[in-house]
Amino acid sequence: MIGAVALIPFLALKGYRNFDYTFSSQTIINGVLGFAKRIGLFKKTKVILRESNSIFELLKGNKLRIYKFFYEIGYSGSSLIICQTDYMKRQLLENLPKLTEKNIKTIPNPFDFDDIKNRSGRIASQYEPIRYIVGAGRLAPAKGFDLLIEAFSKLDTKELHLIILGEGAEREALQNIIEQKGLQNRIHMPGYVQSVYAYFENAEACVLSSRIEGFPNVLLQMMSQNTKIVATLSAGDIEKIPGIVTCPPHDSSHLKIAIEKALSNDTESNRAIFDTYLQSRTQMAFLERIFEYL
Repeated sequence: MIGAVALIPFLALKGYRNFDYTFSSQTIINGVLGFAKRIGLFKKTKVILRESNSIFELLKGNKLRIYKFFYEIGYSGSSLIICQTDYMKRQLLENLPKLTEKNIKTIPNPFDFDDIKNRSGRIASQYEPIRYIVGAGRLAPAKGFDLLIEAFSKLDTKELHLIILGEGAEREALQNIIEQKGLQNRIHMPGYVQSVYAYFENAEACVLSSRIEGFPNVLLQMMSQNTKIVATLSAGDIEKIPGIVTCPPHDSSHLKIAIEKALSNDTESNRAIFDTYLQSRTQMAFLERIFEYL
């Protein structure tokens, strides 16, 4: 936070006043840049702010109050506020009634097709012989991997394994749950891997188990590689994505049922459906939408 506040004198001393556009996606920095516009530090610069998460659901107490302070001092100075979903837009307007709808627009996250090439590769050799479902993300409570482990433990089949990709502070807690359930030989947490797309492609199904999300880009990554996709309704507009199996968040029983449904469904037709959906979310389309609203 201190670094973000120091951005004001830094911009003033460096004379960074003549940019055509600024673009930021972190709430505190958003607030600082919007405030800089309000006090005249930026003259002709258009300040574009993007909401990265459902802050008013994700945070509470003093931390939420700090974030709300930066919302209030800066967001009214923006030229455009981008929300990933209509749900995030409604949240913002409900909690910041002084903002108007005229410069708040919903623009879905773009999908980075080049990322597939940059993060291509093979899965680790020890996982090649097994059949598995996969989840991926930070090992944090919001990602719901404890719910995924619980749902997996209730599946009737004993042939499947579960691979959870990612690293984070919840590793030890998740490992304890795995050991308590005696699933050390069937649940694997290899940590961060470069070749996420290979794991998604070779999985029997890909699962988003999150409790809350802004909008999960990992879901788009999974859709690019696999046709059996399960997702909790942890963010707005997930229910609008065609072809995926959805279920309520916070509920391992419903998650189990959704996984079983995805595994048993014939999803071959999803390949064309997913490809069409992803093509509508290119980076160029994202930029075109931004300039359309400025």
